Amino acid sequence: ANGPRIQLSANEIDLSAVLQTKAKARQDLTITNTGHAPLHISKLQVFSRSISADIKSTTIVPGASVRLRVTVTKKDIRRNSQMRLLLICNDPEEPMVVLNIKTES
Repeated sequence: ANGPRIQLSANEIDLSAVLQTKAKARQDLTITNTGHAPLHISKLQVFSRSISADIKSTTIVPGASVRLRVTVTKKDIRRNSQMRLLLICNDPEEPMVVLNIKTES
């Protein structure tokens, strides 16, 4: 109960409309620590070459938020590839958070 708690502003992002007309699409999400101890994000793992993720800080103090920027490059998208991002952190309730990324309608 006194540990860190991760909260994402969304569990899924849809970039399919932007990728219809542009070569790249990006979306910012907010990661908030709603717990009572510092949240440490130890890994951001992507499952496709087309996805890149940039985070301002991997340590989030209680009550604070950081921006996570997700960018998808259209030319690197492989058919049927898993378009998702995995966040690994020290939240005892939710040590792994999956962010699904939709790239086609």
